[in-house]
Amino acid sequence: MTYTLKQFMPLITFVVPSIIISIILFVLLPTEWYMIVGFAVLVIMASFSYYMGIKGVLKEQDTETK
Repeated sequence: MTYTLKQFMPLITFVVPSIIISIILFVLLPTEWYMIVGFAVLVIMASFSYYMGIKGVLKEQDTETK
């Protein structure tokens, strides 16, 4: 089984914004308002990466059955 970058895109789209938001929140702008905004962006990106993962699995299943 060969892994491709496409299979890891949901993970990458979750980890990269998490790192960026953490740096912004805890180093540059340590205020409560920015923590709330950062958390909201993190949740949105987690939802987006979940959607991408499901879409990728369904697309791979679809090509295997044909």
